[in-house]
Amino acid sequence: MNHHRRLLAAGLLLVLTAGLCVHYGATYEDNWPYPTGDQLAEEPAGWDGERVLLFGEVQERTGSGLVMTVDDDAGEVARTITVQGTAADVERGGVVQVYGMLSERGTIQQAESVVVVNRNPGDSQYKLGTSALGVLLAAGLFLRYWGIEWRRLRFVRRSADDRGERDG
Repeated sequence: MNHHRRLLAAGLLLVLTAGLCVHYGATYEDNWPYPTGDQLAEEPAGWDGERVLLFGEVQERTGSGLVMTVDDDAGEVARTITVQGTAADVERGGVVQVYGMLSERGTIQQAESVVVVNRNPGDSQYKLGTSALGVLLAAGLFLRYWGIEWRRLRFVRRSADDRGERDG
């Protein structure tokens, strides 16, 4: 493949990927079967008696569960929900996802399943930091053995001399 065809193929793949991302974002809420924070704020009792999946920030631990807040799209608290029937090990400020029956005008949820996303507020920064470190390590190892030939837009294998290795 020559230089222009590679650029055209790369550009076409980027445009296609961007288009799929826009489509996914535009149709996400229409295809999500559970209520969003905005829907809970608008119609509190509209989901009573249904099993829902909610994401929220833990505000406090109670004897039989926890109290969490569900945010709307603007980042404001849409609903405060008391989750019963969980012994999840999570601190105040942690994030959980809870699946279970909603009742009492959307204020109580009987947990069937609880997944701790972030045990405490610092977990999010830790996940981002370790991911960035992993990307840098992978890129460094790749570029140790492969070089970029900018004129022809391709990767070329480096020789042992290019890497600074010696026989011996």
